[in-house]
Amino acid sequence: MLTSPTPKYELDYRYHVMVPMRDGIRLSTDLAIPRGPGPWPVVITRTPYGNNDSLRTERLLWLARRGFAVAYQDCRGRYDSEGEWEPFRTEREDGMDTLDWLSRQDFCNGSIGVTGRSYEGYNANVLAYDRHPALKAVVPIVALPDPVLNVPYQNGAFFWNMLIWSCMVHARSNQDVTKVNWADLYTALPLNELDKLTGFDSETYQHWMAHPTLDDWWKAVCYMDKWERVDIPALHVCGWYDDDGISTYKNFPGLRAAAKTGEARDGQRLIVGCWPHATNKSSQVGELDFGEGAVIDLNSLIFRFFAKHLAGEDHGLDADPRCRLFIMGENRWHGLPDWPIPGATTTKYYLHSGGDANSLFGDGTLSTSPPVDEPADGYTYDPLNPVPYVTDPVKLQLGEATDQQSIERRPDVLVYTTPPLAEDTVVCGRVFAELYIASDAPGTDFTAKLVDVYQNGMAIQLCDGVQRAEFRESLEQPSWLEAGRVYKLTVDMWATGLRFFKGHRIRLEVSSSAVPKFARHLNTNTDQNTETKPRIARQTVYHDREYPSCLIVDIVPEDALKDTAL
Repeated sequence: MLTSPTPKYELDYRYHVMVPMRDGIRLSTDLAIPRGPGPWPVVITRTPYGNNDSLRTERLLWLARRGFAVAYQDCRGRYDSEGEWEPFRTEREDGMDTLDWLSRQDFCNGSIGVTGRSYEGYNANVLAYDRHPALKAVVPIVALPDPVLNVPYQNGAFFWNMLIWSCMVHARSNQDVTKVNWADLYTALPLNELDKLTGFDSETYQHWMAHPTLDDWWKAVCYMDKWERVDIPALHVCGWYDDDGISTYKNFPGLRAAAKTGEARDGQRLIVGCWPHATNKSSQVGELDFGEGAVIDLNSLIFRFFAKHLAGEDHGLDADPRCRLFIMGENRWHGLPDWPIPGATTTKYYLHSGGDANSLFGDGTLSTSPPVDEPADGYTYDPLNPVPYVTDPVKLQLGEATDQQSIERRPDVLVYTTPPLAEDTVVCGRVFAELYIASDAPGTDFTAKLVDVYQNGMAIQLCDGVQRAEFRESLEQPSWLEAGRVYKLTVDMWATGLRFFKGHRIRLEVSSSAVPKFARHLNTNTDQNTETKPRIARQTVYHDREYPSCLIVDIVPEDALKDTAL
């Protein structure tokens, strides 16, 4: 075999190879080629973070020593590449031109794979539709999704981490953003001037501020509406606590159902660990340690996938399960035939209260019994006193296994909790809060969070989300609220995989802010990126026979997990 699961080859290096693009701009590309007769399958990563970073090149060089020629390329306008840097705008065209160049090199066997993390994963995914003939497979790892689904906007709300990211990738090289006192900016206004308050004058950030909706400018760089044009396999990788997980949670099942060919649909594979955005680096996520088995030999799994699809050599891929899912709580990996897990039951936990679900000291409950005639819950949302989010945005990871009790003591957080569970309950799949709401503001946000409540009261966050109310029908244009009118609104909390142990409780939090994860809504029907005058909103959440608000999760029966532990 040409490829080997163990190191087999010495490498020849070619640095700073300037690869020409269609408009004459040249992109700096480093190559590592196995010594031997070749030709070789090729794997490339296209990065905005610098292709000479030894930590980032580790996986590519690991693959090269096992029989792949590898390429690591600086994106346009970054580090040693020519041109002007503008995130997302030219990545597909530059990627296609690079594939064309690689396919003509004498070291290439005609089969190329693309991989990478985060923004690099976006660069892999955006090449998968109407692909170059040499592109045979992609491995997107914690890939960015379409921009309006998460970065820089999540369902209408600005994802605050992207301010930090735009400063970090400002100009040609990565900037030191640790010197900025970010906490001083959490509630600074207007939003569109925050880049200048950090000391950066970011053209990228200003472009984002000028395009707060899904307009043609954003549609030009979206890819998740093109699943039916994808005809190659993909190995999707992320973690339950990853900030960009929605890409994986939508792309894997979307391509399983809609990819262009049966072979492509069958070729989709999935790995989901317990990890945050720092994929497979540690078993520690926030306040919890998920055990020594949480970190896996991910390189070998990627190797097997690429060896099969780029070299036609099977090192055990055919025997691997389609999906490797880490079930938190029990802290074990399971090999499963698909995701959503076959046999899982989509279950609604309905909101109940006597009209006083405010804080964990209130009377909010969850049960599978639909509500009857119950009073609604209400709270006051004041943008000058927003609900905080319990993590540090400078880590570029917002959402970890952290205790939420301090948040749940606030009266502007509605808390709904099941009784102690009579038996273990495995929740693994997509998570939504389907809410019937009203507000006296024309525009506002609703947030939701799924929580695992321990017997000692500790309340560990699992997943959360936001929905800007005026974008409940479409991300393309707002549909403003009428005071007092009831609207159905769904908050996408993405996904989780957890065994709720007997005696634990399932909890849903509902509020209207999560600062600094999401830029707060000022409760006006104006441009939230330029507005400076917030107003207070009175929010109402209904749960009765006519308006049955609920938490929606997938519950996995024990039989579906029998004999699946890896």
